[in-house]
Formats: sequence, structure tokens, C-alpha cells
Amino acid sequence: MNSESCCRCCCCCCCSCVPFHLFPSRTSRPSPQANPLSRLPVPGRSICRYLGLFLLLLLLCLDSIAQVPDSGSPKLLHGSIFTAQGEPAGDVTVEIRDLRGIRVGKGITDSSGNFEIRGTAEPGEYVFIAAKAFQIRDERILLDQPDLEASLALPADLANAAPDHYTVSAKRLGVSAKAWTHLAAAHREFSRMNFDEASREVDSALRADPACAQAFSMRAFIKLAEKDPAGAVDDAKRAASLDPGDAESFIALTMAYNSLNDFQRAEETIRHALRLRPDSWQGRLELAKSFYGQGELVLALCELDLANIDFPDAHLVRANVLMRLERRQEAVEEFGAFLREAPKDPRGEQIRRIVATLPRENRGLNTSD
Repeated sequence: MNSESCCRCCCCCCCSCVPFHLFPSRTSRPSPQANPLSRLPVPGRSICRYLGLFLLLLLLCLDSIAQVPDSGSPKLLHGSIFTAQGEPAGDVTVEIRDLRGIRVGKGITDSSGNFEIRGTAEPGEYVFIAAKAFQIRDERILLDQPDLEASLALPADLANAAPDHYTVSAKRLGVSAKAWTHLAAAHREFSRMNFDEASREVDSALRADPACAQAFSMRAFIKLAEKDPAGAVDDAKRAASLDPGDAESFIALTMAYNSLNDFQRAEETIRHALRLRPDSWQGRLELAKSFYGQGELVLALCELDLANIDFPDAHLVRANVLMRLERRQEAVEEFGAFLREAPKDPRGEQIRRIVATLPRENRGLNTSD
């Protein structure tokens, strides 16, 4: 059984998260007797307070020292990172990973775009990665001598990206209230996997507002769930033409391209979506899928690490990447995380069959909480 089949059948459903707030309970003011220091004479209390401050400062100093790279480690790589326009790129994460995706060194560029990476690595071929938000680029390097020099240009300019918070396009604001009512109903039916009823609600939304881009995007997601990626492409393109400022249509289009194994086009499309909405976790996941499909396994794993997405399909994509990188035990752990978070997912049986083909020492599938 080929593990790639599990990833390529991924189709993430739209979901809503309801925020909640925790309010502190009222507490009474503690009595002086509750504080042991109150039993000490005044000089003793002062000594204890100064000693406490000294210990706190000592801990802070130790923590700061721990965050400084080990200056005694050999310098593996140094150089500069630039934007697509050739300007220095500050605050960029730079990493060296081996060909199995295991990180051997890490650093961050300064305001001038300069960096150095220290660590220990055997001579050989490695992957050098530079990443900032959704911008990520890699290059193969040969570590055959200490303190090599390298430079990279990031793939797109964040200056052209939308703010980190979600912004609403002007055309979305013009959608009629009646259309929104039908779209809300379509979303509810879609989340219940009632795709026929969801489609009927989308049709009603389009009768109320024939130029509603969000209705075409919703229909694209429904077609993806119904395993019709070609139809999803048509609807997502129609949505993008009606509202070029809405990221959802480009995310739907990317999902369709990934499902059709058109991974290069998927990468190009999702980068555009992320420029519109940099905080989209779905966009970051689809970007990782496009890397995986193109065989950029280390880049896909790095993107998943940086995005830090806690969603069932993220575990599934990570598991497939790790399988291809010959890190089977870690892959089994990710398969187990997927099954725990999505126990009723129809892909679960396929995952269990994949795990059953592995050597016995790699089969420790834990699906319990």
C-alpha cells in the first residue's frame, strides 16, 4: 500500500471555532496570617525579599544565557537573506536540515539580513531553508568545510500582503442579507455532511444574489467533498473573478489543484491567497501539501513545523511526509494523532491498513486519548 494515497485523498471541511472566555472568580483578600513572612521581624522580611529578588534575577540571567547560541560550536554557515526586491530581510528564520528533515542548526537574521548558524554536522549534503511567515525557500548545500557562505532571496514581498488580521473585501460587504442567510444554512448542512441540502441552499443564495462570490466558493468546497475537483476548479475560478480580494476562493482553488495533482499551480495559487490572508491556517496546510506533491519533503515538513497547525489533516499530511522521509515511527505517531482527533473519518481504515504493512517495531499505533 502506497502511503501517498492517504494524503492525496485529503479534503478538509470548513469548520467554525467559537471563542470562549474564562472569567476569574472573586476572591477575598488574603489575611496577613496566610503569609509566612508576616511572622518574621522586619529585618528578616527585608532579607527574604532581597534574596527572592536575587534568585529571580539569577534565573532570568540563566534563561538569557540559554537562548544565546553556543559560541563554542563550530560555525556551519553564514550569509544574508534578501527580499524578492533585493532588500535585506530581517527577522527571518534560517535552518539547516539533513535530507531526512532533521534540523542540525538554526538562526535568525538581524536587521541587515545577516545570519550565522552554529552546530555540529557530518560532511555531506543538507537543505538550507529561509522562512518568514508564509514566505519560505530552500536550497541544497554541501557542508564539506566549516563556515560556508550562502544567500537566499525570499519568494514574495510581505509588503504587498494584507495585514495579519482578517480583512473583509468591499464586494463581500455588498452581498445581500438574504444570500447570507442561505449561505449560513449551507455551511450548517455542509458541516453535517448533508451535501445535497448544502447545494440547494447555495443555489438559493445565487438566486438571491447571482454575483455572490462566496456562494461559488461554497459550492467549490462542496464539490471537493463530493470528489469533484474539476468542478471545484470552475466554481473557485468564477468566485475569484467576482471578488479578487477574497482569499477563500483561492484557497478552494488550491485545494482543487492539489486534488488534481497539479502541485506547481497549487503552490502559485496559495501564495496569492496567503498574501490576501497571511493568518490562514488552511492556506499554510495547502502550501505544505503542494510541497509534498512536488517531492519537496523537507520543505513540506519545515512548513508544517512553522505553521504549527493542530488539525486532523495536518497530522495526516505530516505522517505522509515522515513516511517518505523514512521516519516511520514518527509517522505512526502522527497517524495515531489523526485517528484520535477524527475517529469517524472514512480514511481511518485506509490508515490502519498502511500501518499494518509496516515492520512490527513501527506499528505502535495509539488511538486512545
